[in-house]
Amino acid sequence: MQRKSTFEDFEKLMDDAEASNPPKRKSEESERGEIEFDSALFRRRSAPKIPANGSELFDESDGEEAEIYEEDYEEEVYETRKPIYSHRNTYEFDEAEAEERYRQREARLRKKAEKRRQNRHLGGKILAILQFILSVVFMGLIFKLDVLPTKYFIAASIILILLALICFLLQFRKHAHWAGKIISFIVILVMIFGSVYVAKTIYTLSSVTKVKAYQTDKIVIAVLADDPAESLGDAKDYKFGIMAGNDRSKVDLAITQMNNSLDSEIDTVEYSSYSEQVQALYDGKIDAMIYNQALDELIEEKNPGFLEKVRIIDNFNVETEVYMEDIPDLPITKEPFVVFLSGMDVYGELEQTSRSDVNIMACVNPTTKQVLLVSVPRDAYVEIPGITYGEKDKLTHAGMYGIQYSIASMEEIFDLDIRYYVRINFTSLIMMVDALGGIDVESDYAFSTYYKQYDADTDTWSYYEYDRGINHLDGVHALAFARERMNAAGGDYQRAKNQQKVIAALLEKIKSPAFLTGYTGLLSSLEGKMDTNFTSQQLASLVKMQLNDGADWNIVSSSVYGISSQEYCASYAGAPLDVEVLDDDSIDAVKEVIDKLMKGQVISEPRATDIQEAYEVNGSDADDDYYVNNHADDDEYDDFYWEHGGYLGEEDSETFEYSEDEEY
Repeated sequence: MQRKSTFEDFEKLMDDAEASNPPKRKSEESERGEIEFDSALFRRRSAPKIPANGSELFDESDGEEAEIYEEDYEEEVYETRKPIYSHRNTYEFDEAEAEERYRQREARLRKKAEKRRQNRHLGGKILAILQFILSVVFMGLIFKLDVLPTKYFIAASIILILLALICFLLQFRKHAHWAGKIISFIVILVMIFGSVYVAKTIYTLSSVTKVKAYQTDKIVIAVLADDPAESLGDAKDYKFGIMAGNDRSKVDLAITQMNNSLDSEIDTVEYSSYSEQVQALYDGKIDAMIYNQALDELIEEKNPGFLEKVRIIDNFNVETEVYMEDIPDLPITKEPFVVFLSGMDVYGELEQTSRSDVNIMACVNPTTKQVLLVSVPRDAYVEIPGITYGEKDKLTHAGMYGIQYSIASMEEIFDLDIRYYVRINFTSLIMMVDALGGIDVESDYAFSTYYKQYDADTDTWSYYEYDRGINHLDGVHALAFARERMNAAGGDYQRAKNQQKVIAALLEKIKSPAFLTGYTGLLSSLEGKMDTNFTSQQLASLVKMQLNDGADWNIVSSSVYGISSQEYCASYAGAPLDVEVLDDDSIDAVKEVIDKLMKGQVISEPRATDIQEAYEVNGSDADDDYYVNNHADDDEYDDFYWEHGGYLGEEDSETFEYSEDEEY
């Protein structure tokens, strides 16, 4: 064991040095007893040994710190040795003073060593503090998002705080401080990315729930495909055909823009129907026609080949204000509510008006965890309050005038207050499904479809096949599944069922862990492609409720049925259109279920009505190839049309097998 060096050792060392080299006395100063100090001789003497590790001058608890202290001691001793030696070589040497100075140096060195020891892991401590700050920021954003149940929020907060504290304390441990640094670094990265993720979610949620104040109509100028005009400037001397009707005000606004751009007034001719307008263009009576592009498919329906025979040379966007009733921020997790789901038949942004191709009413009771989905045919012949003024039109056309008119039409049908709406289009559905990793949809039948894939470059047709039973679908295949009616059983009614199946599959996916991992991606996909009057707090509360209880929902699907007919519509003057005259008994059957849901009773599918039975698939256990198509009335079901890759004539009806218990 190493012997301790003491102050007495140091004194003995100096006494031995004096004994081996006695000093000379000065004759003139001998009476004072002063000793002559030989500095040259002193310089030749070896330096005193530095106290070693284990000395009382050092802290033996940590060899690392002791090494630092020894270095500091060596530097300090050589700086202060001379005055000690000078004082030592006088007869007036004060031993107590020398020892006190020695102890002061020792205290200074200890303090300096301790400071260096503390500063050695300063970087790790700073990382731990930064980790704590970022954890607080992250949990603050989670709190603002308000989708995490309280119990999970508290647990996550405690875990993050304890983790930051542990990483800080590890910096005081000799062999564990590196582990603390690594953990802090990893947590810091996670908190940074997590905070960005949540902040983006908050922004997107706010954007999605921001009610649109304006809607945009694209008014286009069309000429014949072989016309030499390439722009409005080339056609300024042309004669333009316009339509009288509900769109006239929007067309007039577009004409004002045209006149301003040309610095002159264009020549217009008014027609009473689109068919007359189209024929006038074909006959050369007008050189171009001006119309709302949202009517493309409608014009094509009554004038086959129109879209191939004409070419758009210019367009003007017309903005009109959307008037929506202020909806109070009600606690939708406590009381039943009704929401209108509208699917627009366009790609891209929602600002452009278009027909409402999907019209589904969702009645929700959050306390009993029940949802009733009610589909209404897109061709339902209804009044559009505030637009048709007593006349009737197709329900799908209400979407061209704004979401508020689609809601008003649905309220008119069911005599129900619809407070909320969600509006999406083709693009948003595709991106929603893809963000959730696809959905599993059960198809009642095996069928195929040619689907026009949206592609700005190719604009090609894609061929898809669906099996009977469960199909895992990505966004594009889900959209094609929801839109097909020509090759689907029951035509438009089967399409409505398929649309509900897609919605139900989305709701099931939202209940799964995939929703949490794809939440931000889901919201990002909806930015600019979804419109709703739900507040961000309301949507967050629904997510929070589901995460808290993880309950299963009873989702019931139903449809309203009607009778096929041809009637004049307010949006398309001059020619009757194919419509569905809704059956009152079918509407009443749905109302009965809605009433049960609102009262908190367990619901099931609405009772089958006579007209519904007429549209049911004949022989459901057969080959899935033949389906009943429209046409029936309350008294007699006649003119059955069957569908197999297109419409078959009445002469083909004899090839189909009827169920034994059915009467026709």
